[in-house]
Amino acid sequence: MVLEDFFGAAGKRARGFFRVAAEMFGLLGQALYWSLRVAVGRAHVRRSDLFAQMVRVGVDALPIVVLCNVFVGMILAVSTSELLDSLGVLSWIAQVIAVATTRELAPLMTAIIMSGFVGAAMAAEIGAMTASEEVLALETSALNPIRFLVVPRLWAVMAMLPCLTVIADVAGMFGGYAVGTLFLGIGPVRYLTLNNDALYLKDVIAGLVKSEAFAVIITVVACQQGLAVRGGAVGVGRATTNSVVYSIFLLIFSNLFFATVFNYVMA
Repeated sequence: MVLEDFFGAAGKRARGFFRVAAEMFGLLGQALYWSLRVAVGRAHVRRSDLFAQMVRVGVDALPIVVLCNVFVGMILAVSTSELLDSLGVLSWIAQVIAVATTRELAPLMTAIIMSGFVGAAMAAEIGAMTASEEVLALETSALNPIRFLVVPRLWAVMAMLPCLTVIADVAGMFGGYAVGTLFLGIGPVRYLTLNNDALYLKDVIAGLVKSEAFAVIITVVACQQGLAVRGGAVGVGRATTNSVVYSIFLLIFSNLFFATVFNYVMA
């Protein structure tokens, strides 16, 4: 009986996972379809909605993104300093932080921050609209909710997340610079020289490619969870939590995929 209950619960969870995944892919397809129609002039998106979302996604999130990435750069510098010093290459800390920040840490950390800062808000907002039947009212008014609600958010996140990632690159390297020059005895000019010598355009581009994929993941997951809300306020809370959990899982998984592709397949 216990074994049957275990497999029954596992099967139920697997069925729910595949159902949610199918809904996400379906939503992504519809969002791309309506984005293409808007791009060719067959449909339109209100600019005021798009700009409002861009401010919300980009400007409002800037302080927390900068602060967190500065701390991440400082943590990386402190954590690696003892090992590098024991090997006699303490100055390599500049190269390590430059490469790790642009390739991996800045895109991923920024996306994770945005999944909580923006994704949860999107899921809650759209979920509240679904629970109060505002989404149904849009459909009865011949306004497609995907075009009206999802496309502006998708475009805003795709436009602003790469910009935030570039700023996060600088913030992370500044955190390493602060630790390296103030506490590890590396001269400012030497640190900047080593940092700049380690930077390659392909690493920055790889981070920007990741950020675009992360933007799609965050938006699609949040909007899918919001549109799938059932059960009023309880459903909205559940959708908000699921949005953050699913987003973080998919962000880490996709980061592994991109890291494998960039480091081994395209090396």
